[in-house]
Amino acid sequence: MPTYSQNHIIPSDETEVPGMKVLYADKSDPGYVTYLNDVVYDVRSGIPLHLQMLYPDVPAGLMAQRQAEQQAADAKARGEVRSENNDEEQFGGMNPYQSTLRMPCVVFVQGSAWGKQNCYSTLPLLVDIARQGFVVASVEYRSAYVEKFPGFVSDVKAAIRFLKANSEFYGIDPTRIAVWGHSSGGHTALMVGSTGWTREFDEGIYPEEDSSVCACVAYYGVSEFSPFVEGGKFARPILFDVLLGKEGAKNPDNVARLSPVSYIHKDQNYPPFLLIHGDMDAIVPFEQSVIMYNKLKECGKRVDFYKVRGANHSQFFWTPEVLGITARFLKAYV
Repeated sequence: MPTYSQNHIIPSDETEVPGMKVLYADKSDPGYVTYLNDVVYDVRSGIPLHLQMLYPDVPAGLMAQRQAEQQAADAKARGEVRSENNDEEQFGGMNPYQSTLRMPCVVFVQGSAWGKQNCYSTLPLLVDIARQGFVVASVEYRSAYVEKFPGFVSDVKAAIRFLKANSEFYGIDPTRIAVWGHSSGGHTALMVGSTGWTREFDEGIYPEEDSSVCACVAYYGVSEFSPFVEGGKFARPILFDVLLGKEGAKNPDNVARLSPVSYIHKDQNYPPFLLIHGDMDAIVPFEQSVIMYNKLKECGKRVDFYKVRGANHSQFFWTPEVLGITARFLKAYV
């Protein structure tokens, strides 16, 4: 965690009052989280795509920019004119309370049945991870109703490349980025984690960067789509109308390309995986994580797998124990 030397800024007040109790500060600020909203990382299909970012310690340059933007907006609302020099004078120095350390980052992929996401809804669940020293970047991606597969995968990979390319400004260690998702976001996280060795889905911005990650966490994500095709064990043809289009879904190669398990091979390198799935999931059957786990183990890859007994799809799932296991996994590998 970032640490600070603050005593030279404000001297300690040594006043003693009868009956007064003393508590002790923790200068690593484990309970303090700052929210940076609506960071645009790319514009695709005419849609600005955003990151919602939670910080245990906002880098000084980034905070200065945000403060300058807010003051400029306030001045504009008052009809005032501000010069760039004023901003430089006010925000050019380092804030002595802020660290210059590079922090590990977790890119979080919101579940939304591959439709439009509400990237704000799960932020409260992610605060505890930020408190433990991670920058959490909840990523917005294009709905499959706007752009079919692999649009949402390439969007999340673009966000990862954006963070790597701008890692100094955002205070992130580009070698310590993980991906974590749930439901359709779990599927996307698995796609990102299983395809770091190929540039197949790397499209658009910052082509000099790669989109590989150092850890992958998937809650109740689809790993193999063949059971969902028409006539399959869990037939849901409408899924493929959304993800691939009616014609695209007729090609088995497209169904395989949509399945993260297809990209797991013995001779490729992968990050460690953490799979967690409820045993009463009515939307994505538990066996989907079993398939991914077995394939990873068969190929000799690192994977941890947990069953949450009594948990449905998201419901009764997000327990302190599940989040604690996730945090420990991230701390071990990111």
